[in-house]
Amino acid sequence: MKWITSVIILSFTLGLVAKTTMSYRERKKQLDGKITLVLDIKEQLKLEPETGKTSIESIRTQVEETYRAGNRVEIEKTLSLAEGDLLVTQRKLCFPMEESANGLYQKAMGQWILLEGEDKSGAKTLEWDTKEKIQRYLLMAKSEKDHAKEYFLSGNYQLSLHTYKRSLVYSLMSLRSQKAEIPEEYQLADSVWVQPIWMGLHKQKQTSIQEN
Repeated sequence: MKWITSVIILSFTLGLVAKTTMSYRERKKQLDGKITLVLDIKEQLKLEPETGKTSIESIRTQVEETYRAGNRVEIEKTLSLAEGDLLVTQRKLCFPMEESANGLYQKAMGQWILLEGEDKSGAKTLEWDTKEKIQRYLLMAKSEKDHAKEYFLSGNYQLSLHTYKRSLVYSLMSLRSQKAEIPEEYQLADSVWVQPIWMGLHKQKQTSIQEN
C-alpha cells in the first residue's frame, strides 16, 4: 500500500508543479472535464465512485460555490484539494472499469465465436462486410482496454478511464453488429454512448446508398 500512496503523491506533486504556470480558470476548466467524465461513467454504469466521505458531486459543488465567490486564494486552495480528491476517485474507479471492459469484451468475443461457428456450418449466413465490422470492433475493444491498463500503470487515471470507456463502446458496437442482446447492466450506456454513433453510421450508409 505504501508504494501506491507514494505513486499518488508523486503524480499529484508533479501535477501541482505543472499547474504553477496555469491560471485558476484553466485549472477549473480541466477539473470540470475530469469530473464530467467520472459522473458520466457513474451515471451510465451505475457505479458509485467515492473518495472517503466526499462524493464527486460534493467536490463539484464545493468548487462551483468557491469559484462564484471570487476569492482567488480560496479558489486556488479549493482547486488543489479537489484535484487531490479527484485523483484518488479516478484511481478507484479504474478498477471496476477494468473489470467491466474485460467482461464485456469477453462477452462480445464469446458471442462472435458462436456466430462464426454458425456461419461456417451453414446454419447462418453472414455478409463479408458484417464479419469484417464485428472483428474490427473486437480488435479495437481489446486494443483500447490494453492501452487503458498501461495508462493506469503510468498514473494517468483520466486517460485510463477515457480509454476504458472507448473499449466498452467498441464491445457494444460489436454486439450490435452481431445483433446480439445487450447485457442489462450496459443497456443505459449503450443508449447514451453507442446509439448516437450507431444512428450516425447508418444514416451515412443510407445517404450513400441513395446517392448511388
